[in-house]
Parts: sequence; structure tokens; C-alpha cells
Amino acid sequence: MSQNIMWTLKQIHLAMEQYGKIQMQHMGLTPTQAAMLFFLLTHKEQGNYGIQIHASLGISKSSISSTLKALRQKGYLYMRENPSDDRKKQIFLTQKAYDAEQGIRSCLQAQQNILCSQIPAQRLPHLAKDLEQMLQNLKTEIEKEAEI
Repeated sequence: MSQNIMWTLKQIHLAMEQYGKIQMQHMGLTPTQAAMLFFLLTHKEQGNYGIQIHASLGISKSSISSTLKALRQKGYLYMRENPSDDRKKQIFLTQKAYDAEQGIRSCLQAQQNILCSQIPAQRLPHLAKDLEQMLQNLKTEIEKEAEI
């Protein structure tokens, strides 16, 4: 049974990437760029740095760097060096990012609606809890392996 769950999760991930590409195409964003931008928009009061994104999302530092670079080149953000630590660059959103927020929210909501369309509403909280537990299980195991 666990092999079936793993395969299904992988297929869901790939299908979401495909669908996300189609949906975000009109905005000129990849699904990864849209997800990163959405994270920044929903955490804008925190004065974000790449290291915080890494800690929150678990994305590799190189992926964060390349995604931020692409978003900067597309005019969605800019960065400033931290006066107390020139290795750190604080991320600031531009008006273009704020203008894109509703479009990104709509696309993400449409994806979720399609993903969950045949699942009874009363089962969705249980599904969300189970998926969160799966994610926590993996994060715990990753931390254990990193200590070895």
C-alpha cells in the first residue's frame, strides 16, 4: 500500500506542476516562482531573507537563490544588503508583486478546487491533517539523517 501512496503523491506533484505551468503562463511565472512570490506576499511583514525562506519551506538555498534572481529580473522584487551583515540581503516586493497577488491567489484556489473536487467536504480536514503528518514525518527523518 505504501508504494501506491508514494506513486500517487509523485503523480499528483507532477500533474500540479503541469497544471500550474498552464495557469501561471499568462503571468510569466513558473509554478515555483509563483509559490515563492505567494510565500513572500503572505509573509511580507517579516522582512524576508533567503535563509528564512529556506527554514520555512525547506527549499534548497541554490533553488531559492535562482528563483529570487528570476523574480528580481521579472520586476517582482528587489534586494538590499543588510547593513549589519553584508552576506544577507533583505527581500522587498515591488508594486508588480502586489498587483499579481490576486491572480496568484485565484490560480492557487482553482488548483485546490480541482484537486479536491470529488472529495466530500467533511473528509477534507482529515486529508489535510494526514498530509501535514506525512510532511512532518519526512521533516523529522531529514533532521535525523542530517545529524548522522
